[in-house]
Amino acid sequence: MNVLDAGPAALAPSQTQAAHAQLEFARDANGATYLHRQRVGYPYHVGRSLKMTGDPTGMPTVYLQSCSGGIFEGDSLRLRIAAGEGAAAHVATAASTVVHSMTSQAASQQVELHAQSGSFLEYLPDPVILFPCARLACGVRVSVHPAATVIFGDAVLLHDPKGGNGRFDWLHSDTVIEDEAGKLLARDRFRIEGAQLARGLAGISGIWKAQGSLFVVTAAKPPAELVAAMRAALVSAGVYAGATILPNQSGAWARILATDAAALKAALFSAWAVVRQTLTGAAPIPRRK
Repeated sequence: MNVLDAGPAALAPSQTQAAHAQLEFARDANGATYLHRQRVGYPYHVGRSLKMTGDPTGMPTVYLQSCSGGIFEGDSLRLRIAAGEGAAAHVATAASTVVHSMTSQAASQQVELHAQSGSFLEYLPDPVILFPCARLACGVRVSVHPAATVIFGDAVLLHDPKGGNGRFDWLHSDTVIEDEAGKLLARDRFRIEGAQLARGLAGISGIWKAQGSLFVVTAAKPPAELVAAMRAALVSAGVYAGATILPNQSGAWARILATDAAALKAALFSAWAVVRQTLTGAAPIPRRK
């Protein structure tokens, strides 16, 4: 998909529909992690903590749900997730998020991830689905201790509910990874425009209609080992993928292009599963939603 620069002037949505959610995980005296504090406003809803087979000991899984039916014009959504010292948590969404059609404004979705010493934090939401005329500025800002691990991802699908060839307007993504002191470790920034994507040009989009990324920020394993594991896991039909070391040797990441949603989700799960296996010795089971 095409990677373009985008200035901030075109990204500001209306602030009239701001919504915030904050989740803080802590480790108890027995070594298990619990949701220590939550502050959640509409449209967010937080499900109860779940224990999943194959997860690290004491790690809860928490699903973040939306009561609104998606992201609408003018929405400004903010999510902050923090893992305290020694805590381990997996946060995901209960379903994909529809980004609805927009006429004049954009929408914004910003996520902050904070990981203290010894923590293991995963944030793996289901894809956003861009409807025709959707405009979304999304960002992830990660603050990570040198002795912590953060695994996070994103995914984008396209859909016209009328069955036509309607296309979204644009998607701007900005991912920033910093250490606790605020030193920049890595940054990934791109802008995709529906008009260009619809042309299906070789070298821009071709046959690929879905995109996803997986970031692994950790010093627990050599980055080259993580890259090799992901590359081996991403050799499958229906995807075009690559993995490499993050700048400053801060970890590894993969980007995946796929022909459809099923191929993208399968590839993202394979990459995540092999990373979890490499870091903890056990692969996660598929999540049923």
